[in-house]
Amino acid sequence: MTRIDFYTDVADARQFACRAAQTVYRKGEPLLIVLPDEAALQQFSQALWSFGDVSFIPHCQWQQPEAAVTPIWLAAGEFPAGAGSRVLLNLSPQMPAEPAGFSRILEVVGQDEASKTVARSRYRRYLDLGFDIHHHNMSATA
Repeated sequence: MTRIDFYTDVADARQFACRAAQTVYRKGEPLLIVLPDEAALQQFSQALWSFGDVSFIPHCQWQQPEAAVTPIWLAAGEFPAGAGSRVLLNLSPQMPAEPAGFSRILEVVGQDEASKTVARSRYRRYLDLGFDIHHHNMSATA
């Protein structure tokens, strides 16, 4: 069954998401990161390229030819078919239509009220669908 992790009260969502992507990559798990739009995708891609001084987080857009051999896919505003049993890092305001298709879903929730409202709605929907949900309050982390 798909495990869903909500990381709430995140001070810097982009920094946190880069660390999460790095962690999933180091575990050898394929990852799909869904962002709200193309501009957000480009900004996040740049953040991944410059995330660490000596680390490398290989990624590309999901529809590019090199996606077949790239462990991290980026998508803008859509949850592509064929993502298989990847881990989903959801940075989009949308919820996947088929959440059970992912091995795990990571939901990052900022400190602003709009993020919290969206997260509450998603949490209820995942709960209604019977998913295994875990909550991690990140307010105490830097």
